[in-house]
Amino acid sequence: MTLIRHKEIVQDNWHYLQDGQSPKPSHNIVSLDYWLENKTRLISDEAPLGLLVQGDEDVTNFANDLQYFSLIAIEFPTFTDGRGYSLAKTLREHYRYQKEIRASGDILPDQALYLTRVGFDALELANEEHAPMVLNKLDEFSVFYQPHYTST
Repeated sequence: MTLIRHKEIVQDNWHYLQDGQSPKPSHNIVSLDYWLENKTRLISDEAPLGLLVQGDEDVTNFANDLQYFSLIAIEFPTFTDGRGYSLAKTLREHYRYQKEIRASGDILPDQALYLTRVGFDALELANEEHAPMVLNKLDEFSVFYQPHYTST
């Protein structure tokens, strides 16, 4: 996986916790189900924690817990599924989530700029060969008619 954060390829120190795995000391990204089943223990660990949700997830299922997450990864099952865009925008505008929102899954280079425009900070690319194209797409336009969400 290649991670692009704020228009730069960066090293990723987060790991996705698979079902049945024990958490690493810190920087675990857990599914919503795992979070709901292990919430008390994970909160008491006080380690940086990420949440993985699907684009069609109802934000009210985890909105009251946003303060516990250093990042939220939104999974795109296919590049044609745009529900993750709406979820990111809702997290930014309605819930005022200021930490990292990461796009994960089936992401095409042509989507990169649009993803950042709705509030994604980071793009996790399954195909590392796409990274140069993604970086080019992020710099393709310098002026926009629509307002842009910025987390910082």
